[in-house]
Order: sequence, then C-alpha cells, then structure tokens
Amino acid sequence: MRVLLVGDYPPPHGGVAVHVQQLHGYLRGCGVDVKVLDIGKGGRPAPDVIPARGAAPFALRLTRHVATGWTIHVHTSGNNPKSWVLAGMVGSLPGPKSPRVITLHSGLLPDYLAASGTRRNIARVALAGYARVVAVSDAVKSALVGCGVPAVNIDVLPAFCASQVRPGPVPAAAEAARSRRRVLLSMAHHPSPVYGRALMFRALRELAQAWPDVGLALFGPGLESEAFIRDVREARVAGHLEVLGELEHSAALGLIARSDAFVRPTTHDGDSISVREALTLGVPCVASDVCVRPEPTRVFAAGNAGELARVIREAVAAGPMHVPQVDAGPELLSLYGELSSNNGLKSSHEQGSGLGETRHAAQ
Repeated sequence: MRVLLVGDYPPPHGGVAVHVQQLHGYLRGCGVDVKVLDIGKGGRPAPDVIPARGAAPFALRLTRHVATGWTIHVHTSGNNPKSWVLAGMVGSLPGPKSPRVITLHSGLLPDYLAASGTRRNIARVALAGYARVVAVSDAVKSALVGCGVPAVNIDVLPAFCASQVRPGPVPAAAEAARSRRRVLLSMAHHPSPVYGRALMFRALRELAQAWPDVGLALFGPGLESEAFIRDVREARVAGHLEVLGELEHSAALGLIARSDAFVRPTTHDGDSISVREALTLGVPCVASDVCVRPEPTRVFAAGNAGELARVIREAVAAGPMHVPQVDAGPELLSLYGELSSNNGLKSSHEQGSGLGETRHAAQ
C-alpha cells in the first residue's frame, strides 16, 4: 500500500493542515509507505513531505505518483473555486490503477454550493473521478448529494486522529498566564469573522463581572492587526487577554490542556479539530451550535454572547470530563486497503477475461 496525501501541511497550523499532519503520522506509525504533497505555504522540511507550490511542480509530482499506482487522498475545503480546480484536476488524471479519495473539510461548503447551480455542477463533475468522497459532517454530505454525487460514494468521517493528540511543553508566556489567572480560557484565533472574536469579547466582559481576574488566552494569526486592536478597545477587554501569537501545534495543545475551558464561538464549522482535541485532553469545551458537536461539548446558540457566557460558567464549574473521541486513522487505513484490493482484482479480471468490475457496480 502506497498513499499520497495531497493538501496543506503545517505551518501554518490550520484545520486541514493539522489533519493531514495527524493522518501522515498515523499512517507512518502503521508502516504505510505514505508521502505528503504539500500545496500550502509550507517551507519546513519534514520526512516524506514534498513541497509543491506552483502549478508545474504540483502537476509533475502528482502525475508521477498516479502513473506508479499510488492511492491519492486529496484534502481541501470545498468552499472556493481554487479548491474545486484542485479536486477536478486530481480526479481527471488518467491512471485507473491509482484510486482517488477526497476529504471535503469546510463548514462553509453547503452555503457555497447552494449559492449557484454552476458551482453544484462543477462539484458533481469534479468528484466523478473519485472512488470515495469523505465528508466531515452530515451537512457537507447532504450538500454533495444535492449536487448529484451518489450518496453511496460518500462517507461521513470527522477529520480527526485522536491517537495523534500529543501536547508539548507549554510556552513560558502561557505558564505565566496560567499562574496569574484563577480562570483561564483558551481560544484559537483567526482574523476571519467566522471565528467569532467580537462575540467572545462581549461574553468575556460579562464573565469579568463574576470573575474579575478571568483570562482569555488567544493563539493564532492576526493578533496584531488593526481590526483586532479596534475590537479589543471597543469591548474594553485588554486587561483580560493573554495574547500568545502563533504557536507550534504541540504548544497550542499544551496551552489547551492547561486551560479551564476551550471556547469555539464560530459562525460556521465543518467538524472542528480543536474541539475534538480539547475533549481528547479532558478539557471542558464550549462551542456554537452551528453544527453537530461531539459529546460532551457544551453548546450555545450562535451569536448569543449572554448564553455563551452562561455556558462557559457551567463548563468551568463542571470541570474536566474524559470521553474517548473518534480516530479516523483506522477507518481510512481500511478504506485504502479496500480500494487497493479492488484495483488489484480489477486488474486481474481485465488481464484474464477483459471484464473489469468497479467498486460502485459491486455495491
């Protein structure tokens, strides 16, 4: 079995990139011959990670792996034109002995496809070349079925490998924050309004009435932007913030593990890796109700700062709870094996009798 993962690889440590890194680590640990074709910003060397920025290098390296029969697993958001160009390009390459799988990650995908019939047609055509499509939620699956993708070809599987959640040393700044805050919350930050920064700041003001020393540790990009500074000033929460900047993923996990609760106040989500990471670490997690959340997440009505503050208080009071989380690694490993076996059987039939049988026909 030889598997080529195609997608972003850290840095930066976004959701898709983190999952690709986790899955890469899991498969390597299982002895699989696995490589990553890194189409993100990348730049940091890692074993079996091949940088492929630019159309020509990407096409050359991808074609070589398809021609030699590697199983190709694409990871992309599905919420922008570039994502569907990638999906269509990989799915349409000739190479019948190179099975294709694609995971679509974004919670914005349903709205993106619903906005245009042309987009839905593009998605249906782009996905026709894949043996399996993995959707990270039922909402994503429903959107794809609405495009005409056969439901039988779609698996719903959260993009998460619980076995790969390994906290690293906590940065000194995070330890200092922990020592001076009776209650320390943590939150992954991004400049996109999808992440709910303004809402969290309003809830933080309310929490400060009961917990004068409450702190919110923020990590991620955009923490020095003018928009961030403006929101801090308008919400009057500067004294409650612990701004940690972009952290290595293991350090971010270390911070989450030292928090009293992890907060995910997003306006959209596919299936948040950070929510599942917090739960895997036993940290109480509060998240918006914009998608189905794993147990035992405490959810609040999206956009409601008062309810967010109330649910955070309940989560902190209840304390840690350890509930095993899903691990996509074994299921994907099984899927790769199934596709490889089916391709081997097809090749044998074609050579012996000229009668090939596809997986879909067999079902």
